[in-house]
Amino acid sequence: MADPGLGSPVAAGAAVPDSFGNVTAEYLALRRECGLVQGRWEVVWVEGPDAVSFLQGLVSADMEELAEWGVCRSFLLTPRGMVRFSLWVLKEGDKLGLVCSRGEGPDLSETLDYYRIRIKAKVSVDPRPVSALVGPTVPWTETLEQGRWEPNAENFRAPAPLAGVPRVFFTGEAPEGIRPVGELAWRAVRVESGEPDVALDLDERTIPQETGELADAAISFDKGCYLGQELAARIDSRGRVNRTLRGLEVRTNLLPPEGADVWKDERKVGKITSVAESLELMAPVGLSLIRRGTDPGDEVRIRWQGGEALARVRVLPMVPG
Repeated sequence: MADPGLGSPVAAGAAVPDSFGNVTAEYLALRRECGLVQGRWEVVWVEGPDAVSFLQGLVSADMEELAEWGVCRSFLLTPRGMVRFSLWVLKEGDKLGLVCSRGEGPDLSETLDYYRIRIKAKVSVDPRPVSALVGPTVPWTETLEQGRWEPNAENFRAPAPLAGVPRVFFTGEAPEGIRPVGELAWRAVRVESGEPDVALDLDERTIPQETGELADAAISFDKGCYLGQELAARIDSRGRVNRTLRGLEVRTNLLPPEGADVWKDERKVGKITSVAESLELMAPVGLSLIRRGTDPGDEVRIRWQGGEALARVRVLPMVPG
């Protein structure tokens, strides 16, 4: 009997279940084969003769240097230089798509419209949910090999690798026979890979370089000014940050609650945010913005009301592709 929902993207706004019945099989699909992560993203389109120059002055990646049909990572920062949105950008002439997490589209669109003064470009939230195929056997090999996004009738496909694991964003129907993946398995792979969810894993004080390798992919230090650029440039020249996004591998078979404090000796050094069960590491894992002075390999304690767990700080990704 086919798995329920096999190959069918969830409707816009619909909640993704914790599991479609077999968390282990869903996790292994993402790590060993191919899994369908349904409707966890959406896309905002910016289109018009001023679209490229408009976004060039707002986002951290270089829109002018991005090739036709190119795909890249980027941030949209606050005026003070803190991370507001983490994006994938798709370019087609004077049309650019900004892929963001589900639910962020209206806020992203409103933010862009705020700065869209005397700009010949329109901003629109695409009502279609954006899903992804993730895993080493993703069938759309041509999309992956070319590294370019492509239209597919009224829909699109776009490569967006996850710490070395093939991933393709898409709208529309998924290929038949791909196992749908629930929240538990997807979160485990996301945490292992070190991909933060802005709403869960970052805070209003997070500066780009605190996200580690994500900042290397998302920031151009050769382009001109953009929103929040002054702080990003100053941190780059100073060469250090007060916190860094790290992985936490829990050393006891106990799943800490999200938001629990992380301590090194008698000093609080962070909070554990996204928490999951890693089958690769055979341990609970989580993400945390860890303060400087606590390094990969260090032992820490995660403490919450009524409980405590020993953990080890890990470089991200904890499980590379």
